[in-house]
Amino acid sequence: MRLITISLIISLIGIFILFVLSFFIAPAEVSSASQLQLNNYVSAQGTIKQIKTYDDFSVIKLDNNITITCSCNFSINKSIQVTGKVAEYRGELQIRGDKIKEI
Repeated sequence: MRLITISLIISLIGIFILFVLSFFIAPAEVSSASQLQLNNYVSAQGTIKQIKTYDDFSVIKLDNNITITCSCNFSINKSIQVTGKVAEYRGELQIRGDKIKEI
């Protein structure tokens, strides 16, 4: 019984530490397409210069040559901030947008 109590306390302390650390870990800020690295979680912002809309997603090109794919609805010349994971598609690195907001 004592071993179960100690294990439970240590597990709860570990979960609490992970919860606190999650507030201090921020995505890397990138300002151009040359700074993108595959599988990194990044944040970028810019002005929309081109949009290609498909059935269930959109491909957005920003003024700093960063390409974003998302299930979103924006218009050209809007400034946005995007957070997501870097992926490769047809030899080009792009951000798969998880969180996108207009700024």
